[in-house]
Amino acid sequence: MWSTEEYRDIPDSSLRIEAIEWTDERVDLIRNRTKRLGSGEIDIEPKWATEAAMDVYRLAGPAHSGGSLQVVGFSQSCRAVLKVWLYPKDLEAGAWYGASACLASQTNQRQYKKRKEEGN
Repeated sequence: MWSTEEYRDIPDSSLRIEAIEWTDERVDLIRNRTKRLGSGEIDIEPKWATEAAMDVYRLAGPAHSGGSLQVVGFSQSCRAVLKVWLYPKDLEAGAWYGASACLASQTNQRQYKKRKEEGN
């Protein structure tokens, strides 16, 4: 369950996400998802991914591999729940590097909706 997971011994509730830096390479990666992966995808703007990752109701926990953090949150600008992958730049300061982003799965959307309804 998202709310009980920890990232590098930091519980989701204490994990700071204050700033996200996107390199040109990563911006190109998320902005061109449809070219690489087909029409079932959408192209993501870094602003949208950043909004989702900084959402007050976001879910965050360790990704299954690679040491990244996965975050599910709502982007007001694109009006969708997104999944975003981040790597730490400075954990104490809440600074991150953006790695990737996509639309959240139906399961992740339900988990996000439940968390938002619970107000956690």
